[in-house]
Amino acid sequence: MKVFLENPNLLIKEFNEMAAISQMKAYITVGVEIQKEEIEILNNYRKDLKKIKKAFIKKNMENEANLVYCIDNSLLAVQYEIKMLVNIKEGKMNEAWSNLVDAQGTYRNVLTACPSGLLSQNGYIERLASYEKLLFPKQFFHSVGGIIKKNHCSICKQTFKNCDHIKGKLYKGELCCRIITEIDLEEISLVENPANKHCRVLTIETKGKKTDTMTLREVSD
Repeated sequence: MKVFLENPNLLIKEFNEMAAISQMKAYITVGVEIQKEEIEILNNYRKDLKKIKKAFIKKNMENEANLVYCIDNSLLAVQYEIKMLVNIKEGKMNEAWSNLVDAQGTYRNVLTACPSGLLSQNGYIERLASYEKLLFPKQFFHSVGGIIKKNHCSICKQTFKNCDHIKGKLYKGELCCRIITEIDLEEISLVENPANKHCRVLTIETKGKKTDTMTLREVSD
């Protein structure tokens, strides 16, 4: 850890090496036991990153703490990606979809919050989009509309109108988010491009038969 505190640029070098190794194992043909092992390796490495981030924060090195956020969440996206492939091999298609959506969302946060050029982007978001088109049937989604009654900032816990933090910006290695805790629901719509791809139609009923939208298998109530 000490070497990273003295030279944070070494973190970027190690990240690039780590990401390259992990992505070599992010193919459908790679053995599931190898992929499960890589998931655990990534998980343990990310635990070490959290310790490094705390050390940077303790030294008031905010830019370096933000760098760790970018590295950590980039690797988390890869971790979700490999989990998706394992899920598919194990026939857990709903979990596979959830992990793909989490990978996409996590990496979009990295692209939004992290300085351009800080980490190699190498078309990764396009790679994740290609999974959605090639591995999964077309999905149908829900979108909800309503009036937000209560919300607060994830950084300072104050309501957004009383807060100086900016949504989507990093503060000491944490992403500022708007946390909604109460909403008056007004509508639910079917949409093609939702804000949240977790909100999807799970089954479709035709002629009295209910079909899983992911596997196209008939399901019972």
